[in-house]
Amino acid sequence: MIGYIYLSLALFAGVAKGFCGKKISGSMQTFRDCLFINATRMLFCVAIGFVLVIINWDFSDLPLNASSLGVYLLSAVGMTTFCVCWMYAYKQDAYIFLNIFTMLGSMVTCLLSFIVYREPIAWQQWLGMAILLSAVIIMSKYNTKIKGKLSWLGICILIAGCLGCAVTDFSQKIYMTSIGDSVAVFNFYTYAFGFVILLIMQACIMGRQKGFEITEDVIEKKNVFAYFAMSLFLFLNTSLKTLAAGILPSAQIYPVLQGANLILSGLMAHFLFKEKLNTRSIVAMTLAFIGLIIMNT
Repeated sequence: MIGYIYLSLALFAGVAKGFCGKKISGSMQTFRDCLFINATRMLFCVAIGFVLVIINWDFSDLPLNASSLGVYLLSAVGMTTFCVCWMYAYKQDAYIFLNIFTMLGSMVTCLLSFIVYREPIAWQQWLGMAILLSAVIIMSKYNTKIKGKLSWLGICILIAGCLGCAVTDFSQKIYMTSIGDSVAVFNFYTYAFGFVILLIMQACIMGRQKGFEITEDVIEKKNVFAYFAMSLFLFLNTSLKTLAAGILPSAQIYPVLQGANLILSGLMAHFLFKEKLNTRSIVAMTLAFIGLIIMNT
């Protein structure tokens, strides 16, 4: 029961995070804007994580060793890739399409857990994942209709973001299974290393001015609260998923979470972002719901 409570809370934190990201992306104009926004929210997450380490008094888990460092870096690379790609994709693709595309990442996570940890995947869970995959294909047609045909760059960004999401989720499973049990420490290091990665990326393009200036609207003080809110929901989402990963198998966490997220995000996109639902999107959401039910039977 407690595992599903974690999942439910992670779901609502993820939907809130997506809403903030979609709204903030309206101010973003350049790739450097994208890096700045993500570096800012990573920094907020580092601060939140360190405060929780202090509150939980988890200092015994802070020392780094080869195994823990590798997992933290893996998580940081995956998280950074996902955040940058998805923030950039918010401006290019339909919001509901991005949410359904992340289901592919959840399937990769399940397969990795099956291969590495021999976590069983029952026949109905395989069937459910196949149905979710069909929902992704149908939703891609919906995205093409309202946003136009995907470019090769757009496809590469989606694939990179999808794999980044899968790597981040799988690193949670590795940590809770083999390394430690302090969620606060895990998330602190994930965002700390992620922040460093984004600073390095910023430095690499610092010398190129044309097309890479930070847009004035992005650095205005009025956006600071929005960045903090997005950071808080991002931190809650990853923390709660990490807690669930220590209790439930991957096949009961990530596809289920993404399926439920799809339904809520579809309603939010329709009512708040004016992405009108049509036959394709309704069919895709229905299939996702059916897949969700099958995977939990």
